[in-house]
Amino acid sequence: MTARILLASLLALALPAAAATYKWVDEKGVTHYSETPPPEGTPAKKIDIAPTPPSSGTAKPETADDWKTKELEFRQRRLKKEHAEADADKAADERKDRCITARNRLDVLEGGRGLYHLNERGERVFMSEEERSAEVTKWREVLKSSCDS
Repeated sequence: MTARILLASLLALALPAAAATYKWVDEKGVTHYSETPPPEGTPAKKIDIAPTPPSSGTAKPETADDWKTKELEFRQRRLKKEHAEADADKAADERKDRCITARNRLDVLEGGRGLYHLNERGERVFMSEEERSAEVTKWREVLKSSCDS
């Protein structure tokens, strides 16, 4: 019993798709499309409505290889972006370190104390005012180029 109902419903669905379609213009100039023929005496044209085949243009179904290639390209782009971000972070960290170093050196140079270094014999060699001024200028340039403020 259930099989008969199922078969009948499938036929009912399939029949309209196979039925003919009619096109006609009534006396008021209105165009009609119908699966039933027009009233007697009305000229009608029977038209076939066939399903359109898939386009044979440039679109083609994608294969598993296409998806693998796209996935590989996506991963490569993502890695390139992550490397660029890591490089940018590293550059920002280096710039921050240069800024801190420049501030520390300027604090020492502008502190007013006598600065010296040890020569090869272990003797203190004090920095002259010209040397100190040159070092201050150098570290101010580093500070200016490395620090935001």
